[in-house]
Amino acid sequence: MTTITAPTEPSVAAQRGGPVRTTLRLVAVELRLLLREPMVAVSLIGFPLATVLVLAGVFGDGPDPDFGGVAPSDHYLAGYLGVVLAAMGLITIPVHLATHRELGVLRRFRAAGLSAGVVVASEITLGVVMGTVGGAVVLLVGTAVYGLQMPVDPLGVAGWYVAGLACFIAIGVALGSLVATGRSATALGNLVFVPMFLLGGGGPPRAVMTSTMQTVSDALPLSHVIGGLRQAWLGTTDDPHALWWPLLVAALAALIAVLTARRRAG
Repeated sequence: MTTITAPTEPSVAAQRGGPVRTTLRLVAVELRLLLREPMVAVSLIGFPLATVLVLAGVFGDGPDPDFGGVAPSDHYLAGYLGVVLAAMGLITIPVHLATHRELGVLRRFRAAGLSAGVVVASEITLGVVMGTVGGAVVLLVGTAVYGLQMPVDPLGVAGWYVAGLACFIAIGVALGSLVATGRSATALGNLVFVPMFLLGGGGPPRAVMTSTMQTVSDALPLSHVIGGLRQAWLGTTDDPHALWWPLLVAALAALIAVLTARRRAG
């Protein structure tokens, strides 16, 4: 694991350029640190990309009733934006935050004069950047290999993508605030991510799941994010897609993160 050192430059920027500039400088520093960790690219981009290329190739590119009447390649490519967001929120962000706490980086940020608001804003911005870059890579490579129809509802795709970002960034910050070490965050993140990925729209189609699996799937926020993306992109889906559910999960996760931060501060 790369040793992370806390920079003091953002505190200087805070005095000269205000919180926005400070946040952007901190995000730039955090991105440089993340790029030194090869597992970030593997979990955020490598796994979703490899999986979607395999699944899209296995099931073919003709309309299939088991995939809501659309081509399996379109079904998987349109939904894997959500898988990237889940990997970011369940693995990348929690490991990042827990490692910072374990190594005392968050303490050094406070000592350098960085407010809690700036640190939180930097994590949100970092999540947006990572999710957007990871999702773009998966979409571009998948489309180059298999092709993908244009979105039926581009604004709907954007809306569901923002909802997915909010949901999984909030989950990531909450998990990162609860777990003490980077190693624990990695274990917990993978333990949660794998079943959510398999049952939440990234694995087998809903039509071949048992009724119990479908019931579990209905409760997963990833199912609704992926279902909403597919509905907006393809115009049809048999996945659940209630917008209120991932937004409610985001609000609950944000509340947990705030309460945990206050408890630690007290």
